[in-house]
Amino acid sequence: MRRWGGRWLPIAAAAVAIGALLVVFGLHRAGPPPHPSTSPSTTLHPRPATPMPRSVPVRIRIPAIGVDAPVLALGLNTDGTVQEPSLSQPHLTSWYKGGAAPGERGPAAFYGHVDTRASGPAVFYALGKLKPGAQVSVTRQDGRTAVFQVTALEQVPKAHFPTKRVYGPTTDPTIRLMTCGGTFNPAKHSYNDNIIVYGVLVGWTMT
Repeated sequence: MRRWGGRWLPIAAAAVAIGALLVVFGLHRAGPPPHPSTSPSTTLHPRPATPMPRSVPVRIRIPAIGVDAPVLALGLNTDGTVQEPSLSQPHLTSWYKGGAAPGERGPAAFYGHVDTRASGPAVFYALGKLKPGAQVSVTRQDGRTAVFQVTALEQVPKAHFPTKRVYGPTTDPTIRLMTCGGTFNPAKHSYNDNIIVYGVLVGWTMT
């Protein structure tokens, strides 16, 4: 394990999990999920807000892609992989409760399915459409809504998941949004890549 955002996180297990975590058994009724429209090298640097005290997230909103979804606080499976919403709950997101909370110093990690056989497009289907500057709002149990600005996004092969870049400690309150992307591999019932969105806290409001 290594220290991450003031909490202990098994980084290697989490990196492996993202490959299995967002497995899709999907029919692409709306076509393949969007690829990021911005180069990974295109990064914004907004002024970060002061870190917030820890509080569990309950809802996430991303207006640019129509996401308004409940958040499940989940931990690890017995094999060390990150737990995720059931495929029967394709419109829920999950937050890794062993890491930083949204608004707390460090990377707060959120996951969502891209699609499923039953639902077609799922909660993070359009994640690849986000662009730097987009807003992500996370409502917390303490009644505050942490507001993040997207700073960068990328599509990477699952075999080369950037563990340190995603899960490494940050001096500011940051957010990571993750789902599957790229080409669907019918033999593995999974996509070959991950879509990763990076953001930083720029403020908060009362709900």
